[in-house]
Amino acid sequence: MTPAAPHRIVARVSPVLVAVLALVLCGCTSLPTSGPVVEGGGADQGATRRASDIDARPPLSGASRTEVVAGFLDAMTAWPVQTSVAKEYLTAEAAAAWDPERETIIYSESLPVRESAGTVSVRLTAADRLDSVGAWQGAVATDELTLGFRVSIEDGQYRIADPPDALVVPAGWFRQRHRQVSLYYFDPIAQILVPEPVFVPEGDQLATSLVSALLAGPPPRAQGVVRSFLPSGLTIGLSVPVDDAGVADIALVGEPQAITAQQAELMLAQLAWTLRQDPSVTALRVSIDGTDLPLPGGVSQYSVEAAAVLGPAGPGGGRTLFGVSQGRLVTGNVDGGLTPVSGVFGDEGAGLDAVAVTLDNQQAAAVDLDGGRVRLARLQRSAAEPAAQTLLSGGRYARPAFDHADRLWVLERRREGAVVWLYDEQDEDVVRAVRVPGITGTRARGLVVSRDGTRLVGIVRSAEGDRVVGARVLIGGRGQVQRVGRPFVVREAEGSNITDLAWSGPIRLGLLTATAPGKLYEVDVVAADGATVGVDVMSTIVTGKVRGLAASPVEDAPMLAVYADQYVDVVRQERHASDPELTQLDYAG
Repeated sequence: MTPAAPHRIVARVSPVLVAVLALVLCGCTSLPTSGPVVEGGGADQGATRRASDIDARPPLSGASRTEVVAGFLDAMTAWPVQTSVAKEYLTAEAAAAWDPERETIIYSESLPVRESAGTVSVRLTAADRLDSVGAWQGAVATDELTLGFRVSIEDGQYRIADPPDALVVPAGWFRQRHRQVSLYYFDPIAQILVPEPVFVPEGDQLATSLVSALLAGPPPRAQGVVRSFLPSGLTIGLSVPVDDAGVADIALVGEPQAITAQQAELMLAQLAWTLRQDPSVTALRVSIDGTDLPLPGGVSQYSVEAAAVLGPAGPGGGRTLFGVSQGRLVTGNVDGGLTPVSGVFGDEGAGLDAVAVTLDNQQAAAVDLDGGRVRLARLQRSAAEPAAQTLLSGGRYARPAFDHADRLWVLERRREGAVVWLYDEQDEDVVRAVRVPGITGTRARGLVVSRDGTRLVGIVRSAEGDRVVGARVLIGGRGQVQRVGRPFVVREAEGSNITDLAWSGPIRLGLLTATAPGKLYEVDVVAADGATVGVDVMSTIVTGKVRGLAASPVEDAPMLAVYADQYVDVVRQERHASDPELTQLDYAG
């Protein structure tokens, strides 16, 4: 029976909470200071932003302790974001010291405000955090879900004396008004841009929010992983206006600094890739303290597409497919047929089970049919390298993965716990074990690396099912891997087995889960940082015996469900026949 194509796509919304991007607080918008917290109505599409405005209500005279705390929480839902009214619920000393930009907590549900022994408290059922830049930090610990408020009397009225240094808002409010985007920084040797996901507010202020967040520097989880060429201490003037032609005028202010032409180009690349996520921006101009930043080639504006070569997907077009058919390495494109390569891995009897190909389509790493050996060879036959080089043997190896620098990562499955191997021909041309917290020593089943080389993500089996674990890679000044940072959960175990995973965007992962093995599978697209609310995710059901998932961070590369005799675009539901039979199919990387 021919497997059916995917037949439905649904949006998945997790009940878990997230935290809001705190940087938006620095731009206070003048709002009415009386009246209830209400959300405006109206169906005029041209007034969408105004229709969603929320006016904060100041404290009423004679309000009780619990009413003051409840009013303070309500006032933090003002939109556009502003905290001046919320500060009216605080004592003068507390208002001066309150730092809602430190983090934001968003809750899905809270219990009624209660007063006990002179302290007012609010119990949140669950909550998550973002840091000051807007990066996902995960769930709030259970013992931190109760927010306590000390309320004192000032000028005859109850006021809060010790507010938490956070913006605290409901998850529904957050979902409607924020989305996840990427701030772009460089890897340590400035070879490739690295996306750092953060949450920013929707609406007219998007360009301003993007630039402000980028100037704040890398989020804590990315410290030591990426670098920025934007000088520290710079801020935007008032905003980043975008004219009718789509040109963003970025006027930066700060201490005068000498900027080389090379640094200017790297700064522009970071800004261009960050701002291209605002559909209204097509180009940009930059000035620092009134002096224009020189643009390459003497142009008057810098296109957001100008730095495409430095993009996070790395080199290559991204649409070339590589797979294993009858034990041989085959290649082709999405719309065409697949044929064996001319190198040794394309020979009859090559005996391959899984392969990975470098982004320049020059070399391949292959695991033998019995899973007990990993070899490296050129795709095209070469007189200088007539045979494959054995890198690892004697173990049970999962499918390898390459990053943009041709560093090869291989997961070895061991009964006593997984081992992660790294082969880097620029680092003494040796294979060495790298400790990957959260994966090394576990029942890990699969491993992928981001093309920029800074993220590892693996499938780890547990009694509760498979979970997805991520970790950041710290790379030294010569491009060598130094160590891997602390793990974080990308997706908790949900009682099912994840049979494959692949990058489906710079900050998105595609997961293939066996709902009914051999009959029914689910393809989920999730955020690589573990964010579960406020992200664009997809869940697709595919039927039949799916062998794997082919996906790529390249924007126009379709995600494919791979069968023995065909591969299917899971979004467009387009089928492509495959003959002979496939055991694996994927893009380079």
